[in-house]
Amino acid sequence: MAEVASGHRRSSARTARSTDVSPLRERNKRKRSSFEDTMETWENIPGIDQVITEAKGLELKQPLRHLNDLFYHSQPEEVPWIRTECVIDVVQAAAYLGQAVVFLYKAIDYDGVRCPDDSPSGCAASVAGFITSVSWIASYLSFAASACGDAVKPDALCAGDWTALVANFGEMATVGAAVKEDCDFGKDWLKIFRGEKDVDVPPHEYWLGFHSQLEEAHGEALIKWKNFDEVNRDRNFDITQCVMDVTNSASYIVRAILQLRSAALSCPQPRACAINIMNIISSFAWISQFTALAVSDCAKMGNQKALCTADISDMVAALTNGPAAGVATTSDCAAVPEPEDEIHHLPMD
Repeated sequence: MAEVASGHRRSSARTARSTDVSPLRERNKRKRSSFEDTMETWENIPGIDQVITEAKGLELKQPLRHLNDLFYHSQPEEVPWIRTECVIDVVQAAAYLGQAVVFLYKAIDYDGVRCPDDSPSGCAASVAGFITSVSWIASYLSFAASACGDAVKPDALCAGDWTALVANFGEMATVGAAVKEDCDFGKDWLKIFRGEKDVDVPPHEYWLGFHSQLEEAHGEALIKWKNFDEVNRDRNFDITQCVMDVTNSASYIVRAILQLRSAALSCPQPRACAINIMNIISSFAWISQFTALAVSDCAKMGNQKALCTADISDMVAALTNGPAAGVATTSDCAAVPEPEDEIHHLPMD
């Protein structure tokens, strides 16, 4: 009897719950029906014609972007060029990382230019060169974030433009600190070879060139007199800089080819054409700079004329690439950048 009563209570509870749910379902059904009726008869809403007319006259504050403007694979013929830029961006970011390490070492422990007392101009050039190299690393990694992906990334391009602008100011500061010494050809080189300290040029590069010609006894005396362990370490950093110079010089040759192609395609557009032309000039100037630096850094005794040439070339490059980066920000950093502008002035640097 108890079991029958229990079953009756459970059945009553289910009946009550179903009774409670049914009105709710009915209300929802009526709402859906009313909504559907309204959607079908929206043309009959009073004043709807005026609303539609005004809506047609409105202009978009920002243009809509099409997917085929964003994704590289929508233009298969462009993909190899974009991927080449990706490789060059990554290679140059790595090259400037090596260069930053060399400049940091020169500022801290490179005989003749260490900060703060060995050479004020050498110290300033080393510190500015380190900051500049870090800025270029940030710039090329930003460009790589766009070129190595599947689609254009305006935020990455914008960041690359601004860090490139900072790097160009750094190039000017570096050259301004170094050019006075590098292009002063009236120095007494006999004093430099003797290592006299009244001349602001590190003598170890020149001593090292004569070391192999010295007799063993004299060589040992020279090692005791001037710690050649430090000299050899400095020379190793010179060789590292030499490798970075050659890498950057070769990379800028490829980059110049990419920029020439971009200029050929984009010059009907004045802004993109101006950006590309300035980039081409700066790339050839940097080819000249890094080739001249390689002549000096790869040689045991250095080359002052090559250093002077590198300084002048670097100034030309910075003065042309800086405005290009500045103009590029007007399109890359827009709220909704124009895809045509973004693509037509790639690659940036």
